[in-house]
Amino acid sequence: MLALVPSLSAQRPPVMGRNAGVSAGHPLTTAVAIEILQKGGNAFDAGVAAMLVGGVVEQDLYGFGGEGLVLVYPQSERAVMSVVGQGWAARAATIDWFTSRNKTLAGAGLDPVVVPGAPHAALTVLEKWGTLSFAQVSARAIEYARNGFPLRPRTASTISRNQDFIKAWPTNQKMWLKVDGSLYEAGDTIRMPDLAATLQKMVDAERAAVIGGRAAGIAAARDRFYKGDIAREIVSFLRQHGSPFDEADFAEFYARVEPATSVTYRGYQVYKQGFNSQGPTLLQALNILETFDLQKMGHNSADYLHVVTEALKMGYADRDSYYADPSFVDVPATGLLSKAYAKQRASQIDMAKAQAAQVAGDPLPFDPTVKSWPFWKAGLGGGGAAKATPYGSPAEGGPVRAGDEDASLKDTTHIAIIDKDGNVFDATPSGGWITGGVIAGNTGVGLSTRGEQFWLDPTKAGQIRPRSRPRYTLTPSIILQNGEPFLALGTPGGDNQEQTILQALLNVLEFRSAWYPNLHAAFELPRIQTFHFLGSFWPHRIDANRLDLETGIPQAVLDSLKARGHDVRMVPAFSISGCATGVMIDPRTGSRLAGADPRRDCYAGAY
Repeated sequence: MLALVPSLSAQRPPVMGRNAGVSAGHPLTTAVAIEILQKGGNAFDAGVAAMLVGGVVEQDLYGFGGEGLVLVYPQSERAVMSVVGQGWAARAATIDWFTSRNKTLAGAGLDPVVVPGAPHAALTVLEKWGTLSFAQVSARAIEYARNGFPLRPRTASTISRNQDFIKAWPTNQKMWLKVDGSLYEAGDTIRMPDLAATLQKMVDAERAAVIGGRAAGIAAARDRFYKGDIAREIVSFLRQHGSPFDEADFAEFYARVEPATSVTYRGYQVYKQGFNSQGPTLLQALNILETFDLQKMGHNSADYLHVVTEALKMGYADRDSYYADPSFVDVPATGLLSKAYAKQRASQIDMAKAQAAQVAGDPLPFDPTVKSWPFWKAGLGGGGAAKATPYGSPAEGGPVRAGDEDASLKDTTHIAIIDKDGNVFDATPSGGWITGGVIAGNTGVGLSTRGEQFWLDPTKAGQIRPRSRPRYTLTPSIILQNGEPFLALGTPGGDNQEQTILQALLNVLEFRSAWYPNLHAAFELPRIQTFHFLGSFWPHRIDANRLDLETGIPQAVLDSLKARGHDVRMVPAFSISGCATGVMIDPRTGSRLAGADPRRDCYAGAY
């Protein structure tokens, strides 16, 4: 039986409520969601309000001009749907456009910009499943932007660290520095009048269209951002600085709505975004782990951590090889998620030895439609005529270490909500950061740089193409039990998101008796992190076989993993990237249990 390690759980009581639960990346984001719920809104109204407030107060993690991948479970439809709020590249964006200008997709500035996806995703959710108006759900975000809010220490630190980038762009100086050019300090009130004005313009457009009803008003607000004066100002700014976007790139943009991708795990139904994200990496790992008796191994034992690590390595190798925008690539999705393929992969795990190289599997024999693969595959060379190198071309940084990536350059947040009726909203917003997003003109909108997750390599499935969407790291999760909502779960953390979610999910599904009913404690347990993958962010670095363990995992476990060939390092407690936030419905009582990770200032609430 697992015993809880010493953690913050004794100081953080269980968060439980009969009506609803919320967990998000900032106390003000959580507060607005609860406010909307208590005023009669549903989980989707509350989720959109939280995305909007987060896009103001969490801009070290996410800005309004970023992207948002969302999963929803409306009780009225009894199905999990995916809203793909990923920005796409310009119609003129090709590999040649970048290479002929000696440009890369390094993650700050305008070169890696994609169309903002979060506003379209948020308004799509509100229109299809919400009950309130855009004016109602945006009111608190506009208030914070117009009248100000206290700057949390994390955000103040991010501004200070990135002041050179901020000073390089006058529009960013206007947003993030005081009038005299000095830095804001933690606790200072910061105001964003340009962003408030942009949000207010969208409200005004909604009100002007009120005669057409709620849906017409929301569509008018969305159109003003993507087709009206806001879009024209953003595109004008981009073109003034040599970016290839035109107004049609914005006007024709849409957030795809499609069924979520899923597998079963020991009777639970686990839902993720599709192969436009890294979400199926978790599903593949679960399929592999289902063939092992994890409870018998024991939580965070050497055998347990070894098999979890090796399953993740296999999932990441397939991710790096096969995942891409399905509008442009025939992904062997059925094969990758088949139980038979997972059983084959599981049989390749050597319990006495770590896999030293990144090697993808071959899902094609298990896929009914995709029978050839023209692109590069990890460990097996490239398909097609072009010659592929194992870990990226020299122009993209070559085989360098994932662990050396400057994690401060990018970040993410997460929002999980379950309301009184069992509606579920789960979103992972990101991009448009202080750390790399340029503020477009007088809009107050920081532009997403998620194009850095493309490749400028024609042998890679995830190469940049006109109007394609990069394969994102963003990865919300919804889990059902017997067809009923059970858990909404996610995290920030870039490539590490699936690792955080997998370990938190296994703590919930396999080892519940150790922490119940304090969901905080399930997220506080020591975690591991493998770097055995091609980094999603430019320049796609790898640190093959590196495995970090947080303090709290016994030294004997570290020694056993090292003996199996893992490049093991012990790191401080609560230091591995990520901040799991989740809400579950207690199957015994029906109460909503909300939890938030202590690794950042995430915050959970319920009522």
